[in-house]
Amino acid sequence: EFRTFCTVLSTYPPIRHQHTSKIQVKLVKMASKPIVAFIGLGAMGMGMAVHLLEDGFAVTGFDVNPMALEKLLAMGGTAASSPRECAQGASFVICMVANSAQTEDAFFADSTGAVFGLTQNAIVILCSTVAPGFPVEILGRIHQDFQRPDIQLLDCPVSGGTIRAARGMLTILSSGPTGVLNTAQPILKSMSENLYEIEGGLGAANKVKLVNQHLAGVHIAVSAEAMGLAATLGVNTKEFYQTVLKGPACSWMFENRVPHMLSNDWTPHSAISIFVKDMRIVTSEGLLQDFPLYIASATEQLYQYAARMGYEKDDDASLVRIFLAQTPSLVSEATRCQSHDNLRASELICQLLETVHTLAAVEALALGNKLGISTNTLSSIISNAAGASESFKKVASQILAGDLLSGCTITHTRNKLKEVMTLAHIHNYPLQLTATTFQLLQQAVTYGMGGEGQAALLKLWTTSNLSTEPLHITEYDPVPLSELYSKLRKVEHNVDNLLCNIQDHLQAEKDYNLVILDDDPTGTQTCHDINVLTMWDVDILASEFRSENRGFFILTNSRALPPNEARTLVSEILRNVSQAADMTGKKFEVVLRGDSTLRGHFLEEVESYIDTIGSPDAWILAPFFGPGVRYTIDDVQYVGDRDTLVPAAKTPFAKDRTFGYRSSNLREWVREKAGSRFSSKDILSVTLEDIRLGGVRAIEQKLLLVPKGGILIVNAVQTEDMLMFSLALLEVRKKHKLRFAYRTGASFVSSRLGIPEKSAILPRQIPTLEPTRRTGGLIIAGSYVPKSTKQVQSLIQRLGDNLTTLTVEVPALLVELQKYSDIPTMLRDSPVLQEIVAHASGDLQDGKDVLVMTSRDLVTLDSVTSWASEISKQITNLDINNLAANSLVHIVRHLSVCPRYLLAKGGVTSSDAATAGIAIKRAKVLGQAAPGVPIWWCQREEDFKSQDQGGRKVKWTELPLIIFPGNVGDEDTLADVVEQWTLR
Repeated sequence: EFRTFCTVLSTYPPIRHQHTSKIQVKLVKMASKPIVAFIGLGAMGMGMAVHLLEDGFAVTGFDVNPMALEKLLAMGGTAASSPRECAQGASFVICMVANSAQTEDAFFADSTGAVFGLTQNAIVILCSTVAPGFPVEILGRIHQDFQRPDIQLLDCPVSGGTIRAARGMLTILSSGPTGVLNTAQPILKSMSENLYEIEGGLGAANKVKLVNQHLAGVHIAVSAEAMGLAATLGVNTKEFYQTVLKGPACSWMFENRVPHMLSNDWTPHSAISIFVKDMRIVTSEGLLQDFPLYIASATEQLYQYAARMGYEKDDDASLVRIFLAQTPSLVSEATRCQSHDNLRASELICQLLETVHTLAAVEALALGNKLGISTNTLSSIISNAAGASESFKKVASQILAGDLLSGCTITHTRNKLKEVMTLAHIHNYPLQLTATTFQLLQQAVTYGMGGEGQAALLKLWTTSNLSTEPLHITEYDPVPLSELYSKLRKVEHNVDNLLCNIQDHLQAEKDYNLVILDDDPTGTQTCHDINVLTMWDVDILASEFRSENRGFFILTNSRALPPNEARTLVSEILRNVSQAADMTGKKFEVVLRGDSTLRGHFLEEVESYIDTIGSPDAWILAPFFGPGVRYTIDDVQYVGDRDTLVPAAKTPFAKDRTFGYRSSNLREWVREKAGSRFSSKDILSVTLEDIRLGGVRAIEQKLLLVPKGGILIVNAVQTEDMLMFSLALLEVRKKHKLRFAYRTGASFVSSRLGIPEKSAILPRQIPTLEPTRRTGGLIIAGSYVPKSTKQVQSLIQRLGDNLTTLTVEVPALLVELQKYSDIPTMLRDSPVLQEIVAHASGDLQDGKDVLVMTSRDLVTLDSVTSWASEISKQITNLDINNLAANSLVHIVRHLSVCPRYLLAKGGVTSSDAATAGIAIKRAKVLGQAAPGVPIWWCQREEDFKSQDQGGRKVKWTELPLIIFPGNVGDEDTLADVVEQWTLR
């Protein structure tokens, strides 16, 4: 109706009255532009919304502050009573709230969230400064939890302050799909003076913003530290300010914030609370990436302390007061100091500023590179942003030029800073950032870097030079399977011949073993007649090396661990493997078996191998998994979905909260995940043409071309492709005495070991199972991926009354947890779990199959807060996940009846069931219950440690354990398997 009104109005002749004529023009403009919803009308948000109104956009706004809504109405906008109402009818939804928690509430709050009002194909523009992974998480929830795949999202953090917001002169960093960015460009340009498009997909813009805020936060803090010291030493602070502006010690923040200190004006143009939040985002990303942030962490503590002192709502320049507790206005008072005899003090404080700026620049560039943002990109943007300093520009240019020797040496800089430290000690003045910087310089000198230039300090953060290559993320479209098969060259290699040749190689090299470190139990899904260990003591590994087997699995379950714990675990296992191999006189190669949908600790496990074993001649990257339709074509990883191949980055797996990624192309994926560890020159590939036309000789040439320690990607669509590659690999290894290491999917393992395919295992093929064991089967389901949920629903529907379904309600457990001191006590005494154990045991004894599953709605800390506020203060999201997993383990451990078989749905659930539930020490892989669904046989463990020796007590032996991955099969596969194993 509004558009119709405006269109009709445009046909009328211009009204002569000045004001009504302007209104007519404005309404006509609005008729031709999309409606914009604006959530978050704070200091900057209001300016942005009003400027959009002035540019002719129809703006509907929402804010929790009624006064903000009244102001928007007065400026010509429309006020909404909730985010849901705000989003209704809008083509674009801009979110400009303070933090991620407010964003989640704005979009997902029950009944009032914006997600319930989004129009078809709406574009969400997220303008808040948040963690880089947060935009991906939000979009994933919109697509999956709320079934709105039509919605697009852009990551567009802004900076520039309230005045520039009102003038439409902000700097906006934008990232997301190119087509969506183009559609949103008129709106983004309306609000900005500088609009940058950051390559790297959703989240890349907030990565750049994170690096900028790292620098800006440090620069404000060190400006406060330096100005407080200047005032303490009797330096005229006004004159000192002018001196710094003219030299290499200056930063944008120093120039902008110090005037507030000089005038003792703490009016909050930018409050301390903002940098409490932003520095926490920076350091949290460091924890997530397992990356050291010395300067940023020290800076965060200063802002935290200021907030605790009651300064949270004051201007961030007021941070200077924490250095001058007894005389908080000393910097302002020192503008009247006499300037004589303080030249040396001024020089030393300038050195302090320049040096801290330099270390902050190196740390920030190293962090950016870790996140996949090139030094080129960071240099070009931040040099003109609030994070800029003369030191940053200098260091960035030196790194880009590969010049780590120019300028003052690290030793000289360390000595200068030592003078500053001594002077501060005399006057009892605290120098937190300077002290941290001094210790880093001292460490660099200890490492023998004293004669190098300051840019060489990057070696403290990275094991190789920072990458100056921009990371380009290529978008790929889904491909119909029929179209793919029609274009591919036909396979002419015979499977049996290839297997025979591989087995001949293995027979001739009896002293070689393949050790597969499996990051979850699903890596055995193409193998049979091979052992799986869940313990890695040296004597246990030695017994496996002494056997006639050519390889064995070690279940690490590292995918369920934080990055630093995964790194430590893999290193420990590899040390034990090396020692056991030495004891038995065996050689070995290592497969780091990972997910065919590219999830897992890629960099951490690769670096653990290099640190423990040494760099291999080449890494083989082969995520192909035939039974799951995970194909690698032209270096792009595809995931089969019915009759279509979907690029991996466009699947739900790429939205994983822990292991999410943006790249389907494996060359780009390696650089996205590994940062500076591998450059584009280090990565080559074996094409399908090489394999199917060139054969062994073509593959050999590619293997020999890989730079030392580089990566070779293996393209494959059929088992024959991987078998041909494995045969060539074995020949090259023997002929050229090369050592390879592997990061692969499950199909490579069976090909490399020459294991032929085997038909599905049925209960009647296990002699000890039929007909002696007449109890029911136990199915436990913990996986939350959409495919698992659909499979569980299909199972329940198919079996009906023949299946007992028991649900572990996680919210109910959290309510119970409020009554107990810890999770173990709650699990032991929980009436909810006791009832499930009793019910399951009874039905299993009666021969009925039992499904025990966790509640399907994902419970997070944010959803808990509203109904379990006390417990939400004591736990984390990880605690909630662990509670759900531990509940399933507790149920398995306390069942009084041994089931006929145990089926575990999901990789983590399977690992927990095997190691904690049944306490398996070693299992034999019998084969598969369905393609990609392995069956383990729980063996007796006389040769393993007893409980008295520190071993685990095995709950059941001679039990089939069916490992059912969360991402395998169609909706009916789970039901099919259970039906085959049901007592008849």
